[in-house]
Amino acid sequence: MRRVEFQRLLSEDTTLRAEFEIEHGRVIKFMVQLECRFTEGDEWSPVVRYDTAHGFAHCDKIHPYKETTKIEMKTSDYNEALNTAMKDVVENWADYRRSYEEWLKQK
Repeated sequence: MRRVEFQRLLSEDTTLRAEFEIEHGRVIKFMVQLECRFTEGDEWSPVVRYDTAHGFAHCDKIHPYKETTKIEMKTSDYNEALNTAMKDVVENWADYRRSYEEWLKQK
């Protein structure tokens, strides 16, 4: 089994963090998370997380003041789910960040 972990800076205050395990060329579990800092010195906050916790691939849309929304991924296997998750976060991080910032203003 091989474990891979990395971070990819998407902007000065936005990062993609990924962890996954591969066995015989197949992903056996993964986590892809969009993390943002909203003010200088602030800690990184998870905004969107894809993972295989609970035994299935899903996306957690994290809200600062409400319960996290869990959406099951309709993919054939974890390899496809991991690729889909990475692509979504890289392509849509700015929209996810904007939405979360708007939610933060609602308190």
